[in-house]
Amino acid sequence: MPTNVLIAGGGPAALEAALRLHRVGGGRVTTTVLAPEADFSYRPLSVLDPFAAGGAASYPLERIASDAGFTHRRGTVASVDPSGHVVTTGEGEEIAFDVLLIATGAAQVRPFEAATVFTGSERDVESLHGLVQDVEGGYMRRVAFVVPDGASWPLPLYELALMLAERASDMSVSLEVHVVTPEGAPLQAFGHTASSEVAQLLDQAGVVLHVGTRAQRVDRGHLELTSGESLEVLRVITLPRLAGREIPGLPAGFLKVDEHGRVDGLPDVYAAGDVTAFPVKQGGLACRQADAAADHIAARAGADLVPQPFRAVIHGVLMTERASRFMRGEPGHGSHVAGHPLWWPPTKIAGRELAGYLEGIDEERAAVRGVRVDLRIPDDGSDEIEVLSLH
Repeated sequence: MPTNVLIAGGGPAALEAALRLHRVGGGRVTTTVLAPEADFSYRPLSVLDPFAAGGAASYPLERIASDAGFTHRRGTVASVDPSGHVVTTGEGEEIAFDVLLIATGAAQVRPFEAATVFTGSERDVESLHGLVQDVEGGYMRRVAFVVPDGASWPLPLYELALMLAERASDMSVSLEVHVVTPEGAPLQAFGHTASSEVAQLLDQAGVVLHVGTRAQRVDRGHLELTSGESLEVLRVITLPRLAGREIPGLPAGFLKVDEHGRVDGLPDVYAAGDVTAFPVKQGGLACRQADAAADHIAARAGADLVPQPFRAVIHGVLMTERASRFMRGEPGHGSHVAGHPLWWPPTKIAGRELAGYLEGIDEERAAVRGVRVDLRIPDDGSDEIEVLSLH
């Protein structure tokens, strides 16, 4: 009988795993995705919405389920019985599994009460759009973007800061923009080369960068930093702090996993994405974790493949109103930055399965027109693909 795989979650890691299992597992697995949403929301592009330059897209999970051969059940995880191989949903239903993959993402915590927290939701987008309008009208002169202490993915905050500063410059409006971050350098997770490039972009845009410091107090527009500095601004923008979910039956906090995504002490439970203890929380990395877990699950089910361990390669696109920077970083191997794509398709979430699949849907929607692409594919075993030209 096929292995019964239950995936909890409906984000990038969950869908990447489902697509991967469909491709490599074949008839050896049956997959169910437990997620409360009817659609998958592609949130990384939501930073464009406040500037009326595009925005987030959504994809029906019913369509993805049909294409990837899984069953979508609406609901959330209330508790897990690992020994009994049963998940209880928030609605009180019980779902049996042979293997469980937890990809529920992290819990979001508001770091400061007196700040606008940007999550990419419609409400947040509307609030930031109002900020952009105030800047364009000359009513907003000083703004701070604050990376919270603890786990988060800070790239969207840098994008918002750069785009706002560029918009003010284009409108010939005076605007003082600050970025406050506990990182030793901007977007430090990508490595030195990328950090230096981002620091240069901030400097060119006139953004004041405060690194290695935290906002220990935010009182309306007054910020007290651990460096001893004080800032007086009219608006503070931040991101949610990410915390581990408390799911009865599973270890508390972020889940510790091995290189194949197996949760410590629970041989039939895997985890991928922001719910894990891996310190960097990012969609592309979540997909890489999901691939490692899906391959290991498929191999257990009898698929003819050697499961490869998770490799922490970060692909990221830093978008501004004037250009985009494609960044690739790997601990111990440095970083690469270019004004052209370093991988294909050149998506914000670089999932090996998910990126190409969503691109196909976009082409059907006429959101993307086909072009001839000349690529350089390395022969050294790495996965870095350089786009040489577009025709």
